[in-house]
This record gives sequence, structure tokens and C-alpha cells, in this order.
Amino acid sequence: MPTRTVNGCTYHYRDEGSGDRTIVFGHGYLMTNRMWDAQVEALRGTARCIRFDWRGQGETEITADGYRVPDLARDAASLIEALDAAPCHYVGLSMGGFVGFHLLTDHADLLRSAALLDTSAQAEPVGSRIKYEAMLQTVKSIGYDPVISRVIPILFGPQYRAEHPEEIERWIDTITRQDRTGIVRAGRGIFRRDNHLPHLGTARTPTLLLTGADDVATPLERARKAHDALPNSRLVFLPNSGHSSAVERPAAVTEHLVSFWESLAPSAAPTA
Repeated sequence: MPTRTVNGCTYHYRDEGSGDRTIVFGHGYLMTNRMWDAQVEALRGTARCIRFDWRGQGETEITADGYRVPDLARDAASLIEALDAAPCHYVGLSMGGFVGFHLLTDHADLLRSAALLDTSAQAEPVGSRIKYEAMLQTVKSIGYDPVISRVIPILFGPQYRAEHPEEIERWIDTITRQDRTGIVRAGRGIFRRDNHLPHLGTARTPTLLLTGADDVATPLERARKAHDALPNSRLVFLPNSGHSSAVERPAAVTEHLVSFWESLAPSAAPTA
């Protein structure tokens, strides 16, 4: 993958397809840019599709700091500008969605729209944060083996786990191959995030909020709260999907994205 250094971090990214529209994808925690394979395959014939690995994950550089959500939003904004991708349609899942809420309020001039999947604008609930930080400490001290069986049901819904065991094994391999230092630093950065809900009233960018009905990490009520706080949003619940909707229900996610973009002004809407 090509690289671009922004804010002291060398990011690895993929830049595929062409068209009048540009779509930028931000992946979820523990995953990599490959979680968007199906969406890029469907869209790259009519749009430029840019996706990257977040700081400390995948192939992107592990830095000493810079993992707070506002810092990652600054990274995303800098990449969008460096790659001459603005204004773009931003699509972020989970961690990518945490960043997306900050893009809406702090870097709105770079966006045509935002689609934020399986995510939350709120701080991590105290109980979840304690649980996740304990898991991160285990990963740091021992490795992935003691926690990976607890992580997978958080990342994927029951139907996907039952029907696609080979894909689950592939994602386990992807996750556990990642450098533990970067994963721990990234996790601490996002799980200690602040509540951004009070700031969403200033956002005017058209926004799609999509959540899997079986998402246990960022359940439906958190999407509803973001929807209520945003002045210009559409809310979609996706059945038979857990926290990784873009992987679990790829065709349905792409369909909802395209439908959302087609509801915008004609000049703003990429097609599949």
C-alpha cells in the first residue's frame, strides 16, 4: 500500500476507482481497511474510494501518542486534504464512527456527507470501559489468547458467527497478527473518549446512522441518541447484524449507503 505521513504518523492507505465522487472509509477497532472490501468492490466503478489503517493498527505506524479521538479526527482530516479528497463522503464504523462525529463538528468543510455505522457519540459506559481496559492489560501483559474468545462475540453477531466460521477464523488471524503495542494504545485512546453528544447540534452535514440490531458493543439506543442530537440525520437499524455490519451484511450496507447518497443533491450522490 502507498503511504502518506500526517501529524507525525505514516499512514498506509488504498486509493481505488475513479469518478466524480470520493468516498473515504474509516475501519473499526481491531480490524483493518480490508473490512471495506465488499463496499469498495461495489463502488469503485463509479467513485474514488480511499481507505486506510488507523494509527497503531494494520500496517500504519505505531506512534508513542496521538490516539485520542480528536487526534484521530485530525489525522483523517489531514489525510483527506493531503490526498486531495475533499469534499468527500466519509464512512466510518465503530472507531471510525467515533472519529466521524468529530469530523462533523470540527472538519465539516471537508465533508459532503457522513455515514456512521455501529458507533456512538457518547463516552464509553463505565462498566464497559473497565472491562475493556482489563482486556487491554491482558493483551499487553500476556497476549491475545486469553481474550480473543470474548472479543469475537462483541465484534460479530450470532448469525454471522454461526454461518461463517471460516471468516471468523480469518478475522481472528488478522486481529492477533497485529502488534499488541499499537492495539493497546489505540484501545486506550478510544475507550477513554469524551461524550460528544452535546456538540452535535452544530453539525449540518447530512448523516446516515446505521446500527446492527444485534450490536452489543454500541446498541440501538446510542444510535437513537445521536440521531436525536443531529439536525440532519437518517437512522437505520439492520436486522441479523452485529457490530461489524459492513462485514456481516455487506450487500445490505452498500444498498443503504447508496440509497442515502441518492437522497442527497444529485451532484453529491455516488452510485454503485
